[in-house]
Amino acid sequence: MHATRALTKVEFLLFLRNPTSVFMALLLPSLLLLLQAYVIPGTMDPIGPSSPSAPAWRAIDFFVPIAAAVAVTSVAITNYPSAIGAYRESGVLRRLGTTPVGAHRVLLAQWLVSAATLAVSILIALLLARFAFEAVAPRNPALAAASILMGTVTMMAVGSVIAAVAASAQIAYGMGLLIFMACLFTAGMWTPGPLMPEAIRAVSSFTPVGAMTQALTDAWYAGTGTWGPFLVMAVWAAAGGTLALRIFKWS
Repeated sequence: MHATRALTKVEFLLFLRNPTSVFMALLLPSLLLLLQAYVIPGTMDPIGPSSPSAPAWRAIDFFVPIAAAVAVTSVAITNYPSAIGAYRESGVLRRLGTTPVGAHRVLLAQWLVSAATLAVSILIALLLARFAFEAVAPRNPALAAASILMGTVTMMAVGSVIAAVAASAQIAYGMGLLIFMACLFTAGMWTPGPLMPEAIRAVSSFTPVGAMTQALTDAWYAGTGTWGPFLVMAVWAAAGGTLALRIFKWS
């Protein structure tokens, strides 16, 4: 336990010293949210009729849960694999594997640091949305939290596939960035799920980020949910985790 705490502290300090990791984890989701709110035309305008009892939704309202999904994806797909790739490139994983500490503790420390950073990232994005353009709180906070938790496990499993084989930090970051850009689309960053064409929305719902965003949106605005998105995330988590375990390279 002492070794795990020490490694986690070191990993956290290394994270803070990496400007790219800090930007991708803590700032990018909030900056994308601000971009949608104040740069993209029409996102702050009401959609449909409005009344005192039922205010009209705005396009920006649907971007709030998307920002949370982007935060999870950014940490799991770019930061986490890059750190493991760097350790593989420098031989740290191989050397730790021959010590009582064990290389597996590095993976655990990375998961703990990733969980902490994405929690802070989501908090920053939600507070920003609340105070910048009066975004509403989720109708079902427990279901929203469960969606984020399941989405985190899923995306970390997907990120583990990259981390399992990337020979260096640059390779891991390059692979992760390509996947991250695709995830922005399926998450609905450019067109929120409720506003997507039906065919694209159906395809996106079978992707891990698309399913997480759908579950979050349902919890946020409807206050209810279905098992479909959670089942999709569970399949991706199981497949990604199993594949990562089978192909993981310690050197």
